[in-house]
Amino acid sequence: MLGNEDFWDDLLAHLKARVLLPVVGPGTLSVPSGDRTLLLEQVIGRRLADRYELDLGPNGPFGLNDAMRALIAARGRDDMERFYRVVNDILTGINPPVPETLRQLAKIDDLQLFVSTTFDSLLTRALTEVRGESVRELSFSPSQSTLEQQRNATPPGRGESVVFKLFGTASSTPQYAIHEEDVLEWLHSLLSRTARLPEWLEPELKQRPLLFLGCRIPDWIGRFLVRMASSTRLSLEPKQFFIVGTWVGEQPALAEFFRTHCGGTRVQLLQADPAEFVAELHERWRARTPAPAPGPAPAQAVEPQGSIFISYVREDADVARRLRDAISRIGGDVWLDEKRLQPGDRWEEGILSAIRRGIRLFVPVISRNTEAREEGYVFREWGEAIGRAKGIPSRRFIVPVVADPDYDGNLLRYRQVPEDFRQLHFGHAPAGTPSEELLATLTSEIRAMRRAGAA
Repeated sequence: MLGNEDFWDDLLAHLKARVLLPVVGPGTLSVPSGDRTLLLEQVIGRRLADRYELDLGPNGPFGLNDAMRALIAARGRDDMERFYRVVNDILTGINPPVPETLRQLAKIDDLQLFVSTTFDSLLTRALTEVRGESVRELSFSPSQSTLEQQRNATPPGRGESVVFKLFGTASSTPQYAIHEEDVLEWLHSLLSRTARLPEWLEPELKQRPLLFLGCRIPDWIGRFLVRMASSTRLSLEPKQFFIVGTWVGEQPALAEFFRTHCGGTRVQLLQADPAEFVAELHERWRARTPAPAPGPAPAQAVEPQGSIFISYVREDADVARRLRDAISRIGGDVWLDEKRLQPGDRWEEGILSAIRRGIRLFVPVISRNTEAREEGYVFREWGEAIGRAKGIPSRRFIVPVVADPDYDGNLLRYRQVPEDFRQLHFGHAPAGTPSEELLATLTSEIRAMRRAGAA
């Protein structure tokens, strides 16, 4: 048995009350590597070292931070911005499977809000696959775009699963943390208020009991994180913190600090393998959770297979109609929702629900009209589609389309376009009329939908 019964009783009481907030770290991400299993950060570190022929020394295994330290020492910081793209390419090339530890965590449906300290999307994929629903994935960085801030600002809906990535999401630009100095900058931005977490998240972090799971927390970060997640000084803070990981015994000064200033019950440390801990947590939760009463299965709304949703702002309504007609002529089953032209109708949740679960292809129309918007419901649609796409690694889900006739392939003119879109191939439909290349892409996707429907 891991820990003692008081530890488990405290933890499970918070879980039953649905107030426990897990902070999930890299220690939960065990993935296959050759004939053995390593942490994902170790696999990335190894590949980075191989790429740049780095000498990491005789002892190991080494992680990404070790490789970054050696890389900066060997090559300096002149190519620093390129390394973010390289790390993202390595992660994409690995394409790791979802660890069983995350699947077991996702099965505990009393957990709805998760904070992740890693830049991959494995936790989002686990929740999507296990719960059979779209998961909203949000992330923070000190230099977020206006669009990303708007996406983050909307509080979670009732029963909605949310993953908030504290140190950003892997991309080709420096919007995520890949070494210790990045982490320091992220935390400094929060401390100095040069950047802020969403208003709805701050009280969640300060009021809920936290479970740090597989987070390798150095002494200096551990003290700061726990204080940042407290509403008052630590010696007066009434809420509980649970810190679980194999590294706990390596930080005696941090443990002594918590024992001295937080007592034995407010901060509880458990030296344990995260995979073993989550397995026991899931088993104990299941034993204490009554099975649902038998009864008829609820009716499920059936969305048409192969439906293609066009997302647009009202100023582009004519453009969207022409695009719909063009896609319909090549056999596409298009959903163009025109209720947005009638303010006051309660259509929003139905659209978001369909984006999360029902549609097969999402076509956002991008133009000078979307660029002129500071806010709008269309950006929520884009955010939902990005969240859904992270759980669909094996096929295309988003086909961005630029409608401006003078578009020359330069995406830099569209600052409202989210980073996740920029990594995709953009189509061109001047004033709503698709180019031959875009028609070929859409035709291919429609045929793929038909094959999936016939399977």
